[in-house]
Amino acid sequence: MALPKLNESPNYSTTVPSTGEKVTFRPYLVKEEKVLMIAFETGDQNQALGAIVDTLKACISEDIALGDLTTFDIEYLFTQVRSKAVGEVANVVLPCVACQKKNEISVQLSDIEVEIPERNNVIELTPTISVEMKYPSYNEVMKMDLNNGNETELGFSMLAGCIAAIQTEEERIDTKDVKKEEVMSFIEQMTTDQFKNVSDFLQDLPSLQKEVVFDCSCGEQNVRTLKGINDFLS
Repeated sequence: MALPKLNESPNYSTTVPSTGEKVTFRPYLVKEEKVLMIAFETGDQNQALGAIVDTLKACISEDIALGDLTTFDIEYLFTQVRSKAVGEVANVVLPCVACQKKNEISVQLSDIEVEIPERNNVIELTPTISVEMKYPSYNEVMKMDLNNGNETELGFSMLAGCIAAIQTEEERIDTKDVKKEEVMSFIEQMTTDQFKNVSDFLQDLPSLQKEVVFDCSCGEQNVRTLKGINDFLS
């Protein structure tokens, strides 16, 4: 005799920040939460990110290419799915800037936003050569060793993943059509000023963020900006 189906999952909708595409989703279930918990307990960022994407694949109704979305898209979609699964409010612990006492603060997940700044994504290197920048996709981030402590190598790898194309007077070269080693070599040929202009693109990547204000028992008023999924799941 077959066991009865326990729950009928309701559907909700949200919008992918970078594309404006609307998607419908259901809350994740215990079987998916178990996989998430195991992945988070490992402390491996790649494994945790992979578990998040697997959860989104299971919960989102539309057949969208999650791997092509940006990392901030993935984080935003996950917070929306999580809010419907375990509650609209996340409790985070923040130390007071004055006395360092830990304060538990409630954050409304529905208020979390992703601010995407208006910017020119074409950066001129020389009068005849420019680079077209883009935000790194989930697939590109997963190819990087996020657990590698070498920040310089990780930074170069991230920058290479943000170059969508190299433009000359004669052609536009899509970096998808060349080896990553060639893109890295191209970066290494830059002058210090050229490299700074390109790497500045990484300094203002969109992310989940929300400003919170709380008063500590010591009398100090704290103003903090939570940024990135780890801040909201702490």
